Amino acid sequence: MMKEEIGNQPENAKRKKGPTIDEVYQKIKEMIYYNRLAPGQKIVYADMAARLHTSSTPVIQALKRLEASRLVIHVHNKGYFVGEITESEARQLYEAREALETYIIPSVIQNLTPQMLDDIKTAFKKHEKANRRMLILVDAQFHLKIAEIAQNEIIYQILKDIFEKIYLKYRPEYMDDEWGKKVVKQHHELLESLREGQAEKTVRIVRKHIKTGMDYVIGSLLSHETIPG
Repeated sequence: MMKEEIGNQPENAKRKKGPTIDEVYQKIKEMIYYNRLAPGQKIVYADMAARLHTSSTPVIQALKRLEASRLVIHVHNKGYFVGEITESEARQLYEAREALETYIIPSVIQNLTPQMLDDIKTAFKKHEKANRRMLILVDAQFHLKIAEIAQNEIIYQILKDIFEKIYLKYRPEYMDDEWGKKVVKQHHELLESLREGQAEKTVRIVRKHIKTGMDYVIGSLLSHETIPG
């Protein structure tokens, strides 16, 4: 009897547990991040559970967390869908961005070193010709990298949440190549102003950059018939 129990232990030990709710949450969020789940797309419990090798229960719990973050929405009798940004939401998020990003500029300049600037330029230069989806994500990472230098963790986390709500819910096909080139050009101008250490000039550049971004995103939403909300 003892021999049988010992013999069964390796088999039991090899049984793998399914992913946790947190792991399912992160994986679904990653799918949205890389546009494997597109804005407006329905998320089918059974399909997602099979894809993640788990049951429907962790998927549903993860989707509830994503709904609380407003990255997905639940429609009664229809299920969950990847969220799509609305004109009103985009305007409010960009206004919040402007308030926070301009506020931290003096701290960024105070803490900035030439090496930090060079590292930012080197890291993002290779992404200047990225596809539309990657360019959207790189734009967010660029601004967050600068915000990180301010050493204000609360503002950094708020900005991270704002960028997620803007870019994970915005359709990359709405962005044209010319706009992508303009974003890259404005990033260079911002870095040069930071290098000069001119706070007022940098604030003006950041404010203009964010406003033109807001105008473009809202304009692209309004120009499509399937405007969310």
